[in-house]
Amino acid sequence: MAGFGALIPLGFVAFWVVVCHIVSLGSGWWALSRAYRPAAPFAGKWRRGRSFRLNSANYNGCATLGTNADGLYLGVFFPFRPGHPPLFIPWADVSAQVVKGWFGFTYLEFTFARVPGVRLRILERQCRDLVADANRAWADRGE
Repeated sequence: MAGFGALIPLGFVAFWVVVCHIVSLGSGWWALSRAYRPAAPFAGKWRRGRSFRLNSANYNGCATLGTNADGLYLGVFFPFRPGHPPLFIPWADVSAQVVKGWFGFTYLEFTFARVPGVRLRILERQCRDLVADANRAWADRGE
């Protein structure tokens, strides 16, 4: 019977990993990871503890967003990492538009050229610095 008690933490970890993978599949993260895996470690501005919505899944306070001259980085904190490898999306593949949500909230909704069915929504006030970095990158390219 003593050995059974040791299986409970292992069972919880296995359950957690399965749940994280299901969220990744449902949110579109897994589809993005097939198209936008980073080739090198990210170097740029980090913004930890951010929130966003990816399709139907909310990533509240567990996300890391990053920007540099080349693109947008998305990651999640360690406990949520199963099924959620880091993403790096070149600015050339990113489109954004302002959308109105419930209760008058304004969001920026990002779409991605190689995975058009996935939509990333971030509260406008939480991503002004991301947009400023993107605009600088696009301006440097003459876009």
